[in-house]
Amino acid sequence: MRKIVTLFALMATVLFCSAQSPVEFFQGTWEEAFAKAEQENKHVFVDSYTDWCYWCKVMDKETFTDPEIAAYLNAEFVPIKVNMEKDFGIDVAMKFRVRSFPTLLYFNPQGQILEKKPGYEKDNSKFLAHLKEIRADKRTQVFSFASQTFDLDYPKFVEGVFGVGGKRKKTNAKTVDAWLETADLYSEVAWTALTQCPTGEKYKTHVLENSEKYVSLYGTLEFDDYVLGVVSSKVRQAGKDSDSEMFDEAIVILDKYYSEEEEKASINRSFEMSYLKATGDWEAYTMKAHAILKGKPLEDQLGFANSVAWTLYEKCEDPKCLKLMESWMNKVTELEPNYMYLDTYAALLYKNGDLPNAKKYAEQAIEVGEKEKSNTEETAALLEKIEENMGGK
Repeated sequence: MRKIVTLFALMATVLFCSAQSPVEFFQGTWEEAFAKAEQENKHVFVDSYTDWCYWCKVMDKETFTDPEIAAYLNAEFVPIKVNMEKDFGIDVAMKFRVRSFPTLLYFNPQGQILEKKPGYEKDNSKFLAHLKEIRADKRTQVFSFASQTFDLDYPKFVEGVFGVGGKRKKTNAKTVDAWLETADLYSEVAWTALTQCPTGEKYKTHVLENSEKYVSLYGTLEFDDYVLGVVSSKVRQAGKDSDSEMFDEAIVILDKYYSEEEEKASINRSFEMSYLKATGDWEAYTMKAHAILKGKPLEDQLGFANSVAWTLYEKCEDPKCLKLMESWMNKVTELEPNYMYLDTYAALLYKNGDLPNAKKYAEQAIEVGEKEKSNTEETAALLEKIEENMGGK
């Protein structure tokens, strides 16, 4: 275990940066931010980010520049930004098990965490509404652990996973299982090890069989994330082995332990798509995608359609599958003719032998891509192949 100085001394060395936006992110230590929140009876908003996080930068540009959001955050919260890969930010990441970015942390005026919310919300009106919901939350303590206790005895492998010492290090189930043998399996540190590190089946079974206890201690969101991790791992292995029984077992776990009933159907479809992709059953993969795309408005599924189409372009040789996704990509590019979608459509047209239209959309993709300041080298190479097959026309 690394040496831990007093919490005050550690925090006092860390200054949180101020973003170039109307949100007045607090400049000072973690301790000072929470003292200010308690004194002014405000909630604390923590923007957990990394230097390399694309969507964090989108939030800076699209969310924190919104006048209504900025005004509300400035008036009702103490907002701070924390780099989760530097200094005390690593301690925050370990404490609240933050490994996807952006993740937003919300605390009450007494410093207890109310919610951990991963991901970027592109709808600013929904984001503002959620801020108001949090501000109205008067609960004193939602989770069992004390949110401001950072002096925890993490094993070396957990510190490695979170990048203590400046570099993230992988661990293995054998190492983690050996430590868990003598640990209090319901402790905060053990929960971090169980959820952030690989373990053997013994401990996965333990967590699932004691679901109610873990939910009561650490909340539904973290437990659901754990379930998705277990299911994802089984689905990957099932795909690798073409083991349909293992896939079915994974879906049983999802159905039994995942709490969000309304989400189960879409998550199930996503896992089925992953399994079919891994096994190379392109006809079933395509028809499943076709059914999903027909199930709700295409404008809500543009990225999904593009992902399926590109997968088929790269891996599938079945003309029926390719033509079906070509028809979907035609609709996608009509709805949103951005570089990525135009490039995929041109590639499919080329693979399907429609060289004139492939050339047309490759040229359009390059034109749009240059305006978007995207790297269009691969599309230029595709255009060159198209023209060669057309005899240089």
